[in-house]
Amino acid sequence: MATTIDKDSAPKGKPTEMPAITEPSVVPSPKASRKPFILGVVGVLLVLAAIYLTRFMAWSAIHVSTDDATISTDVIQISPQVAGTVIKLKVSENQHVKKGDLLVELDGATFQTAYEQAKANLDLAIAQSQSASANVDLTKGNTQAQVAQAKSVVGQSSGGIDNSLAMVAKSQASVSQARAQDSGAKAGIYGAQANIAIAKANRQKALDAVQGAQAQLDTALAAVNTAQANVEAAVANSNNAQKQAERNETLFRQGAVSGQVAEQMRAAADVAKAQVNAIQQQHAQAQAVVVQRRADLRAAKNQIPAADAAISQANAQLRAAQETEMAARDTIRQTQAEVTAAQAAVAQAVQRREQATGQLQQANTAPSQVAISQSAQSQADARVELARAALREAKINLDRTKIYAPADGRVSKNTVEVGNLVQPGASLMAILPDEDVWVVANFKETQLADVRPNQPVEVEVDAYPGVTFKGHVGSISAGTGSTFALLPADNATGNFTKVVQRVPVKIILDHGQPKMDQLRAGISVVATITTSKDKS
Repeated sequence: MATTIDKDSAPKGKPTEMPAITEPSVVPSPKASRKPFILGVVGVLLVLAAIYLTRFMAWSAIHVSTDDATISTDVIQISPQVAGTVIKLKVSENQHVKKGDLLVELDGATFQTAYEQAKANLDLAIAQSQSASANVDLTKGNTQAQVAQAKSVVGQSSGGIDNSLAMVAKSQASVSQARAQDSGAKAGIYGAQANIAIAKANRQKALDAVQGAQAQLDTALAAVNTAQANVEAAVANSNNAQKQAERNETLFRQGAVSGQVAEQMRAAADVAKAQVNAIQQQHAQAQAVVVQRRADLRAAKNQIPAADAAISQANAQLRAAQETEMAARDTIRQTQAEVTAAQAAVAQAVQRREQATGQLQQANTAPSQVAISQSAQSQADARVELARAALREAKINLDRTKIYAPADGRVSKNTVEVGNLVQPGASLMAILPDEDVWVVANFKETQLADVRPNQPVEVEVDAYPGVTFKGHVGSISAGTGSTFALLPADNATGNFTKVVQRVPVKIILDHGQPKMDQLRAGISVVATITTSKDKS
């Protein structure tokens, strides 16, 4: 008998029919699906790395580079060639100057006086030379007249008239000699006048020295007063800073302020105390300068009496020269009278044979007398040249009171101020030329195998990112940097530790590049040299 099951009576939640049994499907893993992609990416990266490595090796084969490099330039030290006080300062720190611009001017009063004195000495030497030249002509005329007179009398071929005519010639020669003496006396007047001018110039120089010493003393006294005021202000500032530090120290212990604030106040107090010591030293130095300036003033005042004595002596020389000129004029009148007397003595010429013999002996010494007078003229001419040389030297020293810029560039290390007393060779300032800039790159010794002069170089400056300057290798140092060090690497035991050394290479930058004027000495750069392998 068949049994039927009611559908409603079946248990709830269970199917009425059995589902068909099927085999489960296989789903791929996510990790297995990403593996080919990763392998592809790695392969591409390996290819790119190989390409980069190949290109880098090819680039490295013909390039060497270093960041141990810096900009360098010539430094023109400006120094005076003469001593003097600075009266004008035309430039300031970091100012750009052109070649020929006036930098510093020194007080040229002393050198102007020396120039005028040298000029007066030249005038005196010229006058003495002219007098010596006139004396040569006079000596030649006298000796020729004496020879002619002696020959005419000894020969007696012309009789007493010829002898008397020789006496006339001698008297005329005496007139010429007296006139030469008059010229010499005038030269003495000129020389005395020149000496007066020199003495007055020396006196004025002494007065100028007194004024200059007084001005320097006043400046030094003002500096002492200023230094004293600075000392008092610094002491007050130091006391205030010390109180502030103590107050903040107390607040710090109470937790009212931080330790940093208390430490800052203590540092400020120490700085103020150090400033007091520095300003007190400046005050002591200013007092020492006052003592020196007072000594200079006394020395300058002591020179004035000597200058007054020199003026009096020069005036006495002038009066003596004027008296000599008057005597020479009297001699001229007297010798002219002798000419007249010689013409009247024609009848008595025959009786002077013995006198003519003596005159003949004297005439035989004529060449020696002429040579002596010519030697005196040569000496006078030499003194003229010496005076001219002294005048040129005085003019050069006067010109050197103005110091001009030797090249275009920027002023640096300006240490001079108006009123400073400078000495020859002292460094006043420095000028860094505009165009004369190069790079000193310290390459490793292992990088220099293919480096040669004139190879192209690219220079990257740290101060200007993205800007590249062109240049070329100028020269390679003959030794490493340690070779020229103050303390060489070798020790007393003879042991040597092998370390790769650095060799300086000078790289010359090409002129005319943009931003060349912005380069500064001492800034860091990266230098890259393009080399060429020597295959031989």
